[in-house]
Amino acid sequence: MANTILYRILLPVLLVIISFSSIYLERTYYPYFMVAAGIAVYISINAKQSNNRQIYIQIALLVLFHWLSQLNWCLSIYLILLIRQIARSEDLIRSILHALLIMALYSLIRLSYSVTNGYAVLVTLSDLASTLVIVALVWMIKSREIEKRNLEQLNDELLKKDALTGLLNYHEFRRELSKMKDSSEYCLIIMNCQDLRVINFKHGYEQANNNLKDIAGQLERYFNPALISRYGGSEFAIAVAYTDGAATEGHIQQAIAQIIEHSVDLDIIYAYAFSNRFTTEETIENVEKQLFLQKKDIWMKRDEHFFRADKLKVIGELAAGMAHEIRNPLTTIKGFLQLAYQNDYKEFDRYHPMIMDEITRVSELTSEFLQFSKPNLFQMKAESVQSCIERAISIMGTEIERRGHHLSVEYPEAPLYVKVDKDKIVQVLVNLFKNSIDAMADLGHIGVKVYGVDSEVFIEMMDTGTGMSEATKEKLFEPFYTTKGHGTGLGLSISHKIVQDHGGRMDVKETSAKGTVFLIVLPLVFRAAAE
Repeated sequence: MANTILYRILLPVLLVIISFSSIYLERTYYPYFMVAAGIAVYISINAKQSNNRQIYIQIALLVLFHWLSQLNWCLSIYLILLIRQIARSEDLIRSILHALLIMALYSLIRLSYSVTNGYAVLVTLSDLASTLVIVALVWMIKSREIEKRNLEQLNDELLKKDALTGLLNYHEFRRELSKMKDSSEYCLIIMNCQDLRVINFKHGYEQANNNLKDIAGQLERYFNPALISRYGGSEFAIAVAYTDGAATEGHIQQAIAQIIEHSVDLDIIYAYAFSNRFTTEETIENVEKQLFLQKKDIWMKRDEHFFRADKLKVIGELAAGMAHEIRNPLTTIKGFLQLAYQNDYKEFDRYHPMIMDEITRVSELTSEFLQFSKPNLFQMKAESVQSCIERAISIMGTEIERRGHHLSVEYPEAPLYVKVDKDKIVQVLVNLFKNSIDAMADLGHIGVKVYGVDSEVFIEMMDTGTGMSEATKEKLFEPFYTTKGHGTGLGLSISHKIVQDHGGRMDVKETSAKGTVFLIVLPLVFRAAAE
């Protein structure tokens, strides 16, 4: 726009004004030649510049027009020509020489039709100095414009490319991919580095970044001039234009195989699809779906491996606990039998009850262990929570009363029904009653509260015992863990699993030096009408 105003509007206006003024002031002796020279100046300056010599033709025509018009007003046209030359030049020294040449010619022509004296010489020197100032100013403006253009270009590149690898970013890749689809078919490949986060965690982000840059370099080596992008944090995308699908597929497999072989620290997976007859979005969705299925398969295999390892760990812990619990009574039995043997079994009746007690203990332990491993639920039917609690109280009520503890039960107005194996739930409640009794060395209080919230039934059992530590609370439901001097340590583990098998949950709601509250939550089947 500025060039149009300067060269196509202001320049002809100046030429017309100078020509008219020269004729009107009777300064020119050759008006027709002057007008012709002015037209030639306009045409030469606005003509397409095909070579560097064209500037000298323009200077010559301007000098001729100046000599014919004999007006100092031609200085404006000299300056227009000078600014144009500086703007197009890439060499400052060359621009200065051209500026001095143009102003020297202007001064020579001016002196040819004006009085030559000291003042005229000083004016000439001033014009030359002014010319150098103009060159400096124009060059400074030009340099800043170039710097601004370079910064804009750099900013544009940064917006289009990934800062780490220098590849196209996700958004620019999608735009370029759409353009590629308009001109040719392509094969889209998405490659994922599975273990990048592990490397980042173990070796630091610098190692992970170096791996990404290394893969980017290999992709450029094997796939240029294809579109290559850092598609995501650990993903790269490549779009390869093709004509022969089979040859392209072979090249892709070979190239990525070499990249995988080179990147031994990374677990690389990839997927690809051809764009023929599909839109860009459909092609991307196809490749991403393939990649997701591969990831899912890997995740499932890893989960299966971890599950198997955890299962073996649990089995090992259970076996170790079982062996420890059985070894103690067997050691006792062995000791009694050795004593009986040494006494020729004369006092065997003395050891017989103790041996039978230990055998019974082993039998109970194995029964509980089998119950823990397979807590079968045979009698699943709708039962009121109140009936389960009353059954447990009928079993434990005498013992609670014998120990001198106070028992209180709080039921809701409308009975709540749950689908349970009643015997199993009663077993859980009995076990909690036993734990509450053992937790209270002095006379205490055991409270049971039942209430419903939404589609769940809550059973709270509290005691006024000494509570438990955080460490005990964390291990409370682990098999064979016990803080008592007697028992197998399987009671709460079995109870916890029974509740889970009923679709519920069991936990310690709160514990302190004033007592403990256990919470059982079971799915509600229905509420009966209030009695």
